[in-house]
Amino acid sequence: MKYSLILAFLLPGLLRAEIPPDEAEAIAMFEAAGARVTRNEAGHAVKLFWSVEEGFSVADFQRIGELAKLTELRLNTPPAGDDEWDFLDDLPDLKVLTIWHAKAIRSLAPFSGLPIESLTVGGSMGLRDRNREMPEQFLDAVLTLDSLPNLTSANLYHSPLVCRDAHLEHLVTWFPNLVDVKIDVEAPRGFETEITPEGLAGLQALPVKVLSIENASSFSQAHVAAIAGIQTLEALLLDYRRRDFEAGPLVGEMKKLRPEVEVVVAEKGAKDPPRRAKIPK
Repeated sequence: MKYSLILAFLLPGLLRAEIPPDEAEAIAMFEAAGARVTRNEAGHAVKLFWSVEEGFSVADFQRIGELAKLTELRLNTPPAGDDEWDFLDDLPDLKVLTIWHAKAIRSLAPFSGLPIESLTVGGSMGLRDRNREMPEQFLDAVLTLDSLPNLTSANLYHSPLVCRDAHLEHLVTWFPNLVDVKIDVEAPRGFETEITPEGLAGLQALPVKVLSIENASSFSQAHVAAIAGIQTLEALLLDYRRRDFEAGPLVGEMKKLRPEVEVVVAEKGAKDPPRRAKIPK
């Protein structure tokens, strides 16, 4: 009954585009729930951006799998738990996957094994809250993500965290084609950031052009020297919005070693994250 009136008006137009009835119905349902859907010329949904309201059923949420032509999927507060993401396997054209504030996941395993080129996972409260009795599982959540052979962009912040050399090594091993990388290196309460210059030097094996790091207050000039060794690097973005930190010495070291690399710093209190000023051609 919730969607019946909307479906009555939307379905005839959608069906005239000769898309499958189940896809047409799913599109209508998601749009009725506030999702933004972009269609291609044939009427198929190719992009879905949705901030899921509290109480939306997992079963209806999983109908995303009926949008078989999706190339971009961006979700805020999705309700699905670790064993409820199999519908992603029904999206063979998916290139961009963004997950904000997931409350029900304990790991990143549900997002492994996909054809995606860009992955964002940020602020996932489930990783933190559902692992309270297993803090090491929260700490090492990034180690549960693998088998993304096409991945070139990884944006991992707040939860999950990348705060150990082993985490960096995992990214290098599993995602050797990364060009754009964003990580948050602040360890959770009760732990310390354990990233060494040697660990950072492992990133030199990647074709990274843009490296964005949050909360790198434990970094020294030796850490910066390791970053400077990434020969493909074009931009280093340092985000200190959540803490007081004098980044001047690190910036100076980077400018000395790699003057051609753009360095942008967002200091405590800044409204926006650091962004490139130069637009690459």
